[in-house]
Amino acid sequence: MANATESKRRQIFCCQYARLGDVAEAARLAGYTAEAAATEGAALLRHAGCRRMVEMYRGIFQENPSAMVRAGLERLAFGRTNDAIQLVLTEQPPSAEILQKLDLFSVSSIKRDKSGGMEIHFFDRLKALTSLYEYSGDADGKAAAHALLSALSGRTEGDSDAV
Repeated sequence: MANATESKRRQIFCCQYARLGDVAEAARLAGYTAEAAATEGAALLRHAGCRRMVEMYRGIFQENPSAMVRAGLERLAFGRTNDAIQLVLTEQPPSAEILQKLDLFSVSSIKRDKSGGMEIHFFDRLKALTSLYEYSGDADGKAAAHALLSALSGRTEGDSDAV
C-alpha cells in the first residue's frame, strides 16, 4: 500500500512540475510537507523515471497549450490566498527562505509604504472566472490565451490590444 501511495505522489509531482515548473510547489501539491517540498522534489528529479514522466507530461501540455491556459485561469480563479494573507499579518519581514515557500501566484503586486505598511493586490478572480467560462465554451486557444494575458495584466476589454 505504501508503494502505491508513493507511486501516486510521484505521478502527481511529475504532472504538477511539468505544468508549473516549480519544484517546491509541485511537491507540496503532491502531498509532501512544505518544509521538505523542495528537497523531496529535487530528489525525485534525480530519478530517470521521474524525468521521463515529466517530459511526457510536458509533451502533452505542449501538444495542447490550451490546457496550460486553463490551468493558469483555474489557479487564478480558485487558488488560495492564505500565504499572501500570512505575509500581510506578519510583524517582521519574512526571510528569503520563508518567501520561497509562499504561494503568491494570485498576487499581482506588493507595495510597502514609508510607514512600514503593506499593500497587496490580487489578480481579479471574477475576470479569471469569466475568462474560464468563455474558454470552456467555444473559444479557441488563441482567444483563451488572450483572455489569460488580459486577466494577468489587469486590462479590460476596452483597453488596447497591445500586450
